[in-house]
Amino acid sequence: MFVQQHPTASPTLSTKLFIPAEDFELFIQEKSQQKIKGTIQFTYLNVSFTANIFISPATIKMQVQQGFEGIRLNAPVLSSLETLNSNYLFNETITNKGKQNMVWLILDFIHLYNLLRLKPGNLLELYREAFGFAKTQESDLVFGKIDITCPVAQQVAKVLAQKWKRRHKYEFGNALDLLASVQDLLANYPLQFSKQASAQAQIKVNM
Repeated sequence: MFVQQHPTASPTLSTKLFIPAEDFELFIQEKSQQKIKGTIQFTYLNVSFTANIFISPATIKMQVQQGFEGIRLNAPVLSSLETLNSNYLFNETITNKGKQNMVWLILDFIHLYNLLRLKPGNLLELYREAFGFAKTQESDLVFGKIDITCPVAQQVAKVLAQKWKRRHKYEFGNALDLLASVQDLLANYPLQFSKQASAQAQIKVNM
């Protein structure tokens, strides 16, 4: 179920929402007609995760605090031409579309989490393939440090997202977030990747 909690009030049930990521709770710290800021907590495989979340009528941004620092996820930005009924936030209330996109962001996180937990070598391979494409566009790029604000980043992110979709049958909501988050994982969790690289090298030696 989806529960909104305010720091100075007792928890109030907003609506029921059944999601694959199990239950989650939103703790609101700041609220107005144009924004909600707070933290979201959810549980997956008996592990609890916490993320900062920012919701406006046109955007939802989530950044994981604990366990996976640096992972950033954004719902698609809504056009100003879209009707009020499609907004993520309306009259200080999260709309059904907003709630659904919060679920999708959690699912984006879960797919990253599962690949790092179970198959870090696959994650590394996907990034290497995308980086190989990046080097054909700009030869001076550094592995794991592509600036997501540079023009080539959009192309590289698209390649990475397409490869991920073909390999793992999952489409991320924001390709640039996927690129940024994978690079954050490479920087913050090198042990997982170094172990995998060593294992792959050992397999080649023994063949």
